[in-house]
Amino acid sequence: MLRRHVLVPIAIVSITLVAGGCAGASGTSGSTPSAPGSTAPGKERPSDASSSSLPAAAAVAPDDSAGSEPAAAGPGSRRCRADDLGMSLGRADAGAGQIYYRLTFENKSRASCTLRGFPGVSLIKRDGSVIGVPAAREGGMGDRTVIGPGRTAGVTLHTLNQGIEGSGCWDRPDYLRVYPPGSTEALTLRTPQLRICGDRFTTTATGG
Repeated sequence: MLRRHVLVPIAIVSITLVAGGCAGASGTSGSTPSAPGSTAPGKERPSDASSSSLPAAAAVAPDDSAGSEPAAAGPGSRRCRADDLGMSLGRADAGAGQIYYRLTFENKSRASCTLRGFPGVSLIKRDGSVIGVPAAREGGMGDRTVIGPGRTAGVTLHTLNQGIEGSGCWDRPDYLRVYPPGSTEALTLRTPQLRICGDRFTTTATGG
């Protein structure tokens, strides 16, 4: 009788241990480990938007590292932006086989702004394609020009008369696309009158 009383508690303890082990195994198999790189519920992964490519405007803007100055600080000394300006092209001025066109910028804003350096100038077809190459720089960088509201400054575009150097003339453009000095935004002027011959196409720096 004594042996029977001893065996019963041992059997009860064994059953308890087995049941506890089964419960622990069941709890482990019921939770799935997170895959590498996954996110727990209620949390967001960091956005990858910051790794996107540079804006298109930066890719098409002219290289002004040596052709313009940084925007200056202080009243009346900020650099003119494309939004501040209007643009017009004068008639051809011919002499000794040279052709010159005056390209004028008008300050349409209510505050003075400045221009210094070379604009980026290209001839554009109606379909958006570029004719030839952008204007090369001619002459020195010049001084900073302050343009009051309603005032103007400009550059001189230079080419040759047809037949001077025998290389023919480029197609006439439908538009003129111009980046003011230091700007990554362009102005567009509809004009068919600019004709480039002899592969000579240059621009001076801005001046009064």
